[in-house]
Amino acid sequence: MVYTKEVSLLLSGLAAAVVGVDTRIDTDFSAVSWEDPRVDVFGVGPDEPSLWHKFWTGWDWQPRGGFERVPAAEASPPSTSSWGEGRFDIVYVNASGSNVLHKYYDGGWGPSWEDVEDLGGNVTFVTSTSRSPDRLDLVGRSGDSYVYKAWIHGGWLPGGKNWQTFGGDFGSDPAITSWGPGRLDVVGITKDGYLEHRYWQHGLSKWGILGEGPFHGTPRITSWGEDRLDIWALGEDGELNHLFWDGTQYQGWENLGGKFTETPQVVHWEAGKIDIIGKDGDTFVLKNFDGFNWNGWYNLATSFASEPVVLAKRGENFLTVLGIDKGGGLRSQIWSGYDWQPGPHDTWYLGDLSWPYGLSDMKNQKTLGPAGELK
Repeated sequence: MVYTKEVSLLLSGLAAAVVGVDTRIDTDFSAVSWEDPRVDVFGVGPDEPSLWHKFWTGWDWQPRGGFERVPAAEASPPSTSSWGEGRFDIVYVNASGSNVLHKYYDGGWGPSWEDVEDLGGNVTFVTSTSRSPDRLDLVGRSGDSYVYKAWIHGGWLPGGKNWQTFGGDFGSDPAITSWGPGRLDVVGITKDGYLEHRYWQHGLSKWGILGEGPFHGTPRITSWGEDRLDIWALGEDGELNHLFWDGTQYQGWENLGGKFTETPQVVHWEAGKIDIIGKDGDTFVLKNFDGFNWNGWYNLATSFASEPVVLAKRGENFLTVLGIDKGGGLRSQIWSGYDWQPGPHDTWYLGDLSWPYGLSDMKNQKTLGPAGELK
């Protein structure tokens, strides 16, 4: 099994592989899983420079009673992804130079426990995904255009601090997904509110307008398998709109309602299934497609300050929902396949993010072993 998240956290096209996905949304933290039941959560630490880290082992959340402090120069909200068991990558934009900084775990921290890798870029936003083992795709926003860089089997392309321009005239940050190893899809909203799409498959396509609009905010793009795309964008009234590619042509747009300031998160735990979780006011709300029909919006837990982060266990009807409450606490809720736990409107408290490290920070929390276990 593998946990997957839509983009921002889902690269669902690679259901048979242990792959990772982009998890950054419009919040201060992100989550990723390299395999079932592992979940790793990262966010910006209250001190400079660090990221806080907590992970689910399948039995409990570690570190107990607090969070691991991961050194990270000029930390900002991260994007996390994984291409296989024991591997995850963290990228974020630094505060001073608008460059993309990279840190990874692969049996040990790289480029080292203390250091990060400077990838350049001159961007204000970066998102990431992995579409196959030893592959990491990054798309950033530089001014009003998008730029691209990839790690491919041992090296960065373009090399050094160079990035490839994707062009465009955008008012939103990019969203990306992939339905398989040879495919990457990018969408964004132009300055005049229209949604444009570009993809790589045996070569790079031109930008194409997908109609309807005007839209605002940052769109989402997801896939539940090969030759399937789902695109999500907010209208000017804050309602969610949906367009999909069925393998032959686009179908839609359809209005799914709701009232949002940020485009909700969308995950697919198997082909034909869609779960949408967004934030309406301070309440997380759910809507799903069961393969035949859309069900109505349903209220989950409340009193959240952040947008949700959502992960789906691939092949099983199981969801993990994470959020930060108004008091700065990290909270979680799960759908077990049968019911919401600890309750439909309740959450588990995972710790205080106003100072997440506690006394354990005296050892600087250098705690992950080769298999990701605590040492």
